[in-house]
Amino acid sequence: MTKAQPSQHTHKVRLRPPFFQKSMEAALLRYLDPDFIARFQQDVLKQRFEQVQFSAWVKEENSSQFDNKPVLRLPTHRTFHLICCEVICERFGLPALDPAHITSSGFVIRRLRNDEEQAWMMEEGEPIGWRPVTGDVKDPDLDRRICANGMLSPPSNHLTYSGEQIHPLHILTSRDDKDKRHTLLYGYVPLGGTYYERDADTLFDEKSQQESATIAARSLPWPFGYRGGKGHEWTTENSLQVEDGVPTKEIFELLRLLVNRYHLGEEGIDLNAELEELFSQIWFYDDRALPKQFRGNFSNIRDIEELKAGRKFHLTKYLRDCFARGQENPLVQWIIEQEDAADKAGGLDKLVALPALPQSKGDGTLDFSLKLTASDAEDIRHHLGQRYREQTIAQAREIPLPKFGQEEQDIFQIVPFVRFKNDQGQEQIQWGEQESRSLQFRVASPFDPEASRPSLIPMPSLRDLKRGLAKGASVLTPGDTFDLINGLNLKKGASEDVIGKGPKLGIQWICSFSLPVITLVAMILLMIMISLLNIVFFWLPWVRICIPFPKSNK
Repeated sequence: MTKAQPSQHTHKVRLRPPFFQKSMEAALLRYLDPDFIARFQQDVLKQRFEQVQFSAWVKEENSSQFDNKPVLRLPTHRTFHLICCEVICERFGLPALDPAHITSSGFVIRRLRNDEEQAWMMEEGEPIGWRPVTGDVKDPDLDRRICANGMLSPPSNHLTYSGEQIHPLHILTSRDDKDKRHTLLYGYVPLGGTYYERDADTLFDEKSQQESATIAARSLPWPFGYRGGKGHEWTTENSLQVEDGVPTKEIFELLRLLVNRYHLGEEGIDLNAELEELFSQIWFYDDRALPKQFRGNFSNIRDIEELKAGRKFHLTKYLRDCFARGQENPLVQWIIEQEDAADKAGGLDKLVALPALPQSKGDGTLDFSLKLTASDAEDIRHHLGQRYREQTIAQAREIPLPKFGQEEQDIFQIVPFVRFKNDQGQEQIQWGEQESRSLQFRVASPFDPEASRPSLIPMPSLRDLKRGLAKGASVLTPGDTFDLINGLNLKKGASEDVIGKGPKLGIQWICSFSLPVITLVAMILLMIMISLLNIVFFWLPWVRICIPFPKSNK
């Protein structure tokens, strides 16, 4: 029987800067071509890091308006960054750790904001944003963390990830000029990413939210908002908002808001439930069916039997019936007509009166009246404020927020780690200490002019415009769209007469355009718009530079 071999003793390990790095920090390298992995491996093999470009780039990227920290460019700027460190054994001579002992390695990106270190957290595979670091040195993977004592094993069928977002580090063994072996860990630094904010309380600045809510409340006239009104006091004139089908200008603005912004009455919009419930209590009345004392004056008591006799339909039903007609919504068309009339008159206030509201079926006009109480108006103001807040939160939750900001407090740093097997065969993790972290840096915005690199776009020669067939960009055009475009009469100038009444063929077309023509037209339009807007912004010295350029055979 063969005697069992004793297990090899695993020494305590430590991460430190790579052997070619002069400063006491992990090496952060910049490359300007997409084949940067192969370039880096060759640089390590041939020990090129003494060359000036490997250290000078940090001073070149000093475009920050806040301090002298380097501003890392994005892949959209055709710039790529690598992080590199070295893993050693804590024993005499500090030898390289045998890669066979490494189970995995990676790094995290931390944000250093307001003297607080923050981690980019994931929950079930979805990013949830920056969260404060607790200060422990546990595994960033929550599944690995609870299995660290060896009693539990990570689930093999767990497809989603929870914990701090990690990026892989790859192993590269190398030897220095003294033939000493080194175990390097390197990885690509991704500087993109977005997330969707879940917490409504942290979506907006409290002061900004109050200011926007105030602006929204003042966008509607009294009694539906806080614009105008004599001290914002309820008067008897506020009660009758539609008389025999003719609306006031105040309720016109309310209807325009409900239709254009919230699509109140359209099916499938859950956020409109409370408004629909509210406006189902506000009725159109037939004045001829009301007792005389209620025809010109509306009681504050809504549910007395005399008023019920004159009810025809509530406002929610009217809006639902209008939206049920789809693209032929009569109320939408009516609102557009009144906006056109207001523009021609010089504003809504210049209109003498509005025409009667349309029937929901589109056949004629209403001849009913809509009456409000002071409590109705108060409920409308309150619910509109709530609906505005819900809409802004709903939209903000759907807007992808960038992972890396460009504010003064947005400073970042890379922290590497390595997982290895100890003497008992259990996995341990070793985080990089301060000396093995990267330098602190900022991240450029996609349109940062200091980070942009020149992109060469060749323009076609004029002699290329009439050569060959139009076989560049092909556009598949539905029949109705093609009929509209094909019927354009550009000799009419910029007016409604430009849209012609061409034949309705009803079949789809495929139209091919010459790429040289498309490029030239785009360039001409760009120059026209720049010249026009330069009259307003005086920005020509910053947006265009033209210099003579010698012809190159390359």
